Amino acid sequence: MQHFRTAVLDALERVLIDVEGAPDRAALAQALSKPPKPEMGDLAFPCFLLAKALKTAPPKIAAELAEKVEPRGLIAGAKPFGPYLNFFADAGAVLAELVVGLEDGSFEQSLRTEAPQRVMVEFSQPNTHKVFHVGHLRNVSVGDALQRVFRARGHDVIAANYYGDFGIDVAKCLWQLEHGDVGEAPGEGQRGSWLGQIYAQAGAHLTALEEAGDEAGLARVKGEMRGILDAIKAGEEPYTSRYRETRQWCLDEFGTVYTWLDVNFDTDFFESDLEEPGHAIVDEYLAKGVFEPSQGAIVCMLDDYKLGPALVRKSDGTSLYLTWDLVLARRKFDEFGVERSLYVVGAEQTYHFRQLFATLERMGYERAKDCTHVAYELVMLPEGKMSSRKGKVVTFAEVRDDIVEAIGERMRTDERNDRSDWSDEKWRETVDRIAVACLRYGMLSVSNNTRVIFDAAEWTNLEGETGAYLLYSLARISGIFRKGGRTAPAELAAAARGAADFGGEPERALLNHLLAYADVLEQVERTTDPAALSAWIYGGARAFSRFYHDCPVLTADEPLRSARLALSLVTERILGHGLRTLGIEPVEAM
Repeated sequence: MQHFRTAVLDALERVLIDVEGAPDRAALAQALSKPPKPEMGDLAFPCFLLAKALKTAPPKIAAELAEKVEPRGLIAGAKPFGPYLNFFADAGAVLAELVVGLEDGSFEQSLRTEAPQRVMVEFSQPNTHKVFHVGHLRNVSVGDALQRVFRARGHDVIAANYYGDFGIDVAKCLWQLEHGDVGEAPGEGQRGSWLGQIYAQAGAHLTALEEAGDEAGLARVKGEMRGILDAIKAGEEPYTSRYRETRQWCLDEFGTVYTWLDVNFDTDFFESDLEEPGHAIVDEYLAKGVFEPSQGAIVCMLDDYKLGPALVRKSDGTSLYLTWDLVLARRKFDEFGVERSLYVVGAEQTYHFRQLFATLERMGYERAKDCTHVAYELVMLPEGKMSSRKGKVVTFAEVRDDIVEAIGERMRTDERNDRSDWSDEKWRETVDRIAVACLRYGMLSVSNNTRVIFDAAEWTNLEGETGAYLLYSLARISGIFRKGGRTAPAELAAAARGAADFGGEPERALLNHLLAYADVLEQVERTTDPAALSAWIYGGARAFSRFYHDCPVLTADEPLRSARLALSLVTERILGHGLRTLGIEPVEAM
């Protein structure tokens, strides 16, 4: 599949072949830009770059070169616009190339980087014995979108989850389970959320003791909680069995969440597996002189990084999150051969990751420079921040049920389509897909560095900037082919090449938007922020809506009809690819 940009570079090299001192191909490519107005062409080259070599004013250079550019392949021609030489694409030929590329696989190949790496994307990281809430969905949405983007770019990707299944918070929950009035455990599928409520009760109990000034009671309860954690470490009963059982309840419910969201992991890590290796790694680098004692604790001095001492072992001998992350990073580098490591974790942990990466550098890991903290801001409720400890959360189960109910109600009252022949299974599957689309797009439509306000009513609007609208846009394209039938892509490509009337402003605008897909994926890889892809897909849906409104498809005469069907086809395929890369599965009808 040939790209218009490639054709333009070839044309520039042909007309500049005899110019001594002309820029090389890389410099020519870097200089190309999109003209400010559609009527000014599709790519512009600044002739300032040739002024010194040709000793001529740039406007004159542009005029002379324009006469030398011949219509050829994907290029319809070139015109001078002041000091710029602007190239015009043959819209039909470009469209035909897209159709062929989508059929023979060369389009997807064109999305891939020339320098693939082995990349691990660690995301989700839920804590057992706590509620999986709407805030966790942002992490899952960002992380899963990134691992899909990196795969589309041709990287060897490992999607990893890191479960917080160990530590004092687990002990708090088990203490409340033993001492609190918690009742009987609910049935399967609700136990994880129930444990999250119990954890919140434990936090409320500690807060009440603190606010009452009961220092003795607070110390006693904290000591009992610490005793439970020590018992689990030692494998003592009944706490070890209770821990394993309740941990599995949570893992099972997490699995249900991931299945509904269509999220898959290649490997899982657990905090509970890192405790002993954590002690060993601290001892190892203490012996090497990288770590050092400090007031009974062990630290890694990071003064050269202006990060102070990084605490890797407390004075009471316990490990910390940083210690476990050091062990995990070593495993990623040594066992998995990771060349780039992404950590999708909230922005409130920025300092932690700065210390982690600096400590890895001091430990001698050159790959520390290839570690990236993908920071994202919080998901907020209208009334403020969520807290598992205080029980002030909207659980995943509540979100899923509310979104599914809202989507179902909107579809029942939407009279644009007849669904009387739908089976119950098709209804449920479609509603679930739309619900997932609404949640994922709501989380991904804003930049990572911007807070998200969760608004179920706004996110389920079938006509707003929502996942539901995007699915509706693609379903409308599917409807065109249900009415008009699907012509063989090769025939559509041939018609596009011969459609002299094809290439009006709405058609060209949509086509140019689709051609930017590879650049958008490269941008997301570079910035590790999927918001650009979300915006591009929404822009594509809007561009198609304008094309569909202004350019009759099925009622047009041939070959224009087939050319517009070809444009509809590539829109369906490319926007569909983009949606799947966000983790959103299209539907054929709504």
